[in-house]
This record gives sequence, structure tokens and C-alpha cells, in this order.
Amino acid sequence: MKTILSIIFFIVFLNKTSAQEGRPALVSETNEDERVKNIIKKAFPHDLENWEIEDELKTDGITWFHNGGEAANSPFTHQFKINYKRKNVSEQEREKWKKVAVDILGIQKMMAETECEIVVTVNSFFTEFEAENLQIKVVSPFNISLVGPFEAKYFMGNGWKISKHESLEENRRNYVVETSINKGVPMTQIQTIHLDCTGSPSVVDYFLKNTDLKAIQALVGQNKITQPTNNQSIIKEKPLAKPLEGNNEIEFTLNGGDFNNRTFKLKHSKDGEFGYLLNNHPNPAITDNAMTRILIQEDDDFTTKNKTGFLDITIPFIRKTGEFEVFQGAEKTSFTGGINCWDGCEYSFDANEMKVNVSRYDVVGGFIEGTFEGEVTVGYKINLPLDNEQKKRPNAQIKGRFKVHRKEDRY
Repeated sequence: MKTILSIIFFIVFLNKTSAQEGRPALVSETNEDERVKNIIKKAFPHDLENWEIEDELKTDGITWFHNGGEAANSPFTHQFKINYKRKNVSEQEREKWKKVAVDILGIQKMMAETECEIVVTVNSFFTEFEAENLQIKVVSPFNISLVGPFEAKYFMGNGWKISKHESLEENRRNYVVETSINKGVPMTQIQTIHLDCTGSPSVVDYFLKNTDLKAIQALVGQNKITQPTNNQSIIKEKPLAKPLEGNNEIEFTLNGGDFNNRTFKLKHSKDGEFGYLLNNHPNPAITDNAMTRILIQEDDDFTTKNKTGFLDITIPFIRKTGEFEVFQGAEKTSFTGGINCWDGCEYSFDANEMKVNVSRYDVVGGFIEGTFEGEVTVGYKINLPLDNEQKKRPNAQIKGRFKVHRKEDRY
């Protein structure tokens, strides 16, 4: 149990202390994602006599791409999920299910008749899964339909094929269903739609018959995103012929909680300290939503296991100086760090409310330089399980400066 908890907290630590390597969604991408999900939502029934909606996904458009290439260099995916649950269950039915639900199989049968979950994924091209007693059936308007006693899978779009179905144990098999991506069309165009359903065959069939499948099918081939225009003047830069000499520098002081005006100066690292422009737009000239990432991390010593530290900052603008605010839960800015790190950090922190001022932003080969000040939320040994000393510490005030070489832009 302790090992599992350690892994969980280590994953939380990684998520907490790593800047998001993505980009904000363009307005056109947010609108398209909202449009597609709303069409799918409206296609499903919302007022059935003996069923109620237990939960369904919000249809707000996407605001952030955690995979920087999504909707640019790889297919733009959309997903919608809806859960139904039986209502108005008669006493006779209740008694029937009491008699059936006496073992695992009986409980599974009861759930398959009283609950249904449908997940719709747009622009998926590969899925691998294990299932029991799936049968290939003809169900319009799907190209491939696999129906089993407790689940069903349906595929729209050309070229879907079952490329593998290996026997595992008893009646279970491993399946791979895939199709090829048409790279001759924009990656924002809808090529496939895939439905994952849980429930008995009669329950799933009931919901499909009450769903506007034609509206969902009509999405295939659509692409409502037009080429965005640049709202700011394009700045063309020429890198320095010879990079500027000098070390990267970072130091900061923490005060409050476990810290009494304690100053940290991270050791210089040639390979672990850099600033770069991060864009990931299909057109490199469109920089409306580009950002700058600054990462400063000391070199790990795998021989002596010396403690190290790091600082990771995301700035919501590029090629200019100025001040910006960072706060908890911000999507387009981030400020995280760690102290005495080896197999997890003794202390980790991220912005609660603070300001970062960029005073210098050279071309590639020069430096990005600035200061920061504000309040951070501090965690203590958060990679360790709860029965150790893992606890949230009181917030602390932080004040510091950075100077890092600007490396090549990333698209």
C-alpha cells in the first residue's frame, strides 16, 4: 500500500512541478470544439420516460492544448460522454434484480440493464481493448459494429478494420481496431467518429434508436476552422552570429512558514537552463498565442546524489519585456520550483499570487532576464505517502531574479 501511495504522490509531484508544454487554443479552435460537442449532445435523447441523465460532459470549447501539436500537426480530437440511469423502477423489477444480483455476474447483468454510458470520440484512429463475446453486426450508419452482452463499440468513417483479435482466456479476446489518417486534408477536419457504449444489447439499441445518428454522421468531413489571421505585427528575428558569453543565474529568497529569509542560489548548468519561445501553431508566423518558457535546473549527480533545485516559469508573451501576474490555477502562466530534490523534492512550491517582471528579452543567442516577487504555496516531501511527513506547509513569500540564455525557438 505504501508503495502505491508513493507512486501516486510522485505522479502528483510531477504534474505539480512541470510547466505545461502546450499552448492556448485559438478562438477558432475553441469555437469548433464547442460546436462539435454541442451537435453530439443535442443528438442524444434528454427526455426519456424511464431513464434519467446521471451525468454528461460540459460542452465548453477547449481552452488549452496540453499536446502542443494538437489541431496543428496531429488530428484535432473532440470527446463527449453521457451517462443514463433507470428511473421509475417498479417493486417487481426491484425484486427481480435482488434475486439476480447475488454474484459478480448477476451484478454485471443488473447494471447492464439499468445503466448506460456512451463515450463519443471524434478523430480517433486506433483503439485496443479486451472484451467478452463481441459479435460483428450490421448497424446503420456505422462501418463497423461490435456488440457484446455488456458493451458495444461502433465506428464511423472510411477504412476502419479489425486488425487483431487474439484469444486470451475463456471468452475474452484482445482487439485492435484501426484506420489510417488522411494527411492530405487539414488535421482540423473530422475524419472518424467512434462510440464506446456500456449496457446490454437491448439497452444500447434503445438509446441508439432514440439518438439522431444522422446528425452525428453528418460531422464526418466537416472542418469549420478557417485559416486564422495574425492580430499583431510579425517580428522577424535574426539570431546572434555568436552567442553571448556568461553563465545562467538564478537566486531567490523564501520567507515564512519553514523559511526565515533563506536564500537559494542554484548552481550553473549548461544543459539544464534555458529560455525558449514556444509556439506550436501550424503557421510559425502566427504568434498570437505563443509563449516563453524559462527552465532552470541544477545538474543531478547520480554518483553522490547531491540535492538539487529547479525553477520553471511560463510567460504568456514573447519577444518583449514587461510585467505579468501568476496566480493559482492560471492556464497561460505558471511558476513552480523545488528545493533539495533527489527522488522527489524536500520542498516544492508554485505560485499563489505573484508578479514576474521581464526586463530583458534578447534574440536567440542572447539572454532572457527578469525578477519575481509574491506568495507561493509550499509542499513538503509531497512524493512521500501520507503516513510519512507529507504535509502542506504555510505559504511563503518569495523574491528573486533569473538570467538564462535564449535558445532556439520551438514550433
